[in-house]
Amino acid sequence: MTQRWVDRIIYAVVNLHRQTTCRAFIRTIESSPTKRRAFFETHVKALSIAYDIRDDDRTVKILSICRGVTSLTFWVVPVLRVIQPVASYPPFCLAGLHNNELAAALKPLRPKRLSGILYDVLGAPHPQFHLPFFASLTHLSIRNRWQDWVAWDGFHLLPQLTHLSFDFRVNPRNSSLKRNIAVARALQNVLAQCSTSLIVCAVLVLFEAKPSIAGAAAAVLQRLTKPDPRLVFIHDPEPFLDRGAHSLREEMIWELAKQAVHRQRTSAVNIVLEI
Repeated sequence: MTQRWVDRIIYAVVNLHRQTTCRAFIRTIESSPTKRRAFFETHVKALSIAYDIRDDDRTVKILSICRGVTSLTFWVVPVLRVIQPVASYPPFCLAGLHNNELAAALKPLRPKRLSGILYDVLGAPHPQFHLPFFASLTHLSIRNRWQDWVAWDGFHLLPQLTHLSFDFRVNPRNSSLKRNIAVARALQNVLAQCSTSLIVCAVLVLFEAKPSIAGAAAAVLQRLTKPDPRLVFIHDPEPFLDRGAHSLREEMIWELAKQAVHRQRTSAVNIVLEI
């Protein structure tokens, strides 16, 4: 009885940081004398993948088995890919290369929390937010470049979404007016589309020197046509620390952002947070 209780805790969170870890987890699933596949389907609640899953049959198998996952993280560094016109991308394609097995593994999942670079995992270049895969999302952390997400639409198709964050990588030596206008317009559209359900929209400013973080935020804020207290800028000086959808650090960021929203509602002053 004690071992069964311990196993449920151990396997609640599965971190696949490299393909060797993936292979070891598959061996556990296939060879365990005490745990059937139904155990992993029921008890694996958080899954984090930190390597390129393309053409990896083992990862497809894991996704197919662990269908009870509620927190999903894809921490994949983009690689050189073949670019095709937007119209040529089918749902759940990978960089224009249709992967039917991966699509089949992902479609039954209904995560509530999702963090990652969506370009290389769920759809390129625009995520298909109308798909059932996204229907239960309450927390969405987008780790793509700002050049990707400013072109996205359809956030209003996420009926349960309450927490949304974007990574915003900036170069302190290159303050681009065109960039600031594009980012401001995209954020304005998201806030307008999600006027009822969204509680907080956090913009995590990365790779910006601390003294100029306020300037980076102000450059975007002054381009907004309408202020919104739900929009919070946060300086993240350690972007490579754990930002898994299930992580304590991610939960801390959400809590700080919600506190800032409350303060902005009462003071009508934009707050730039430091983690």
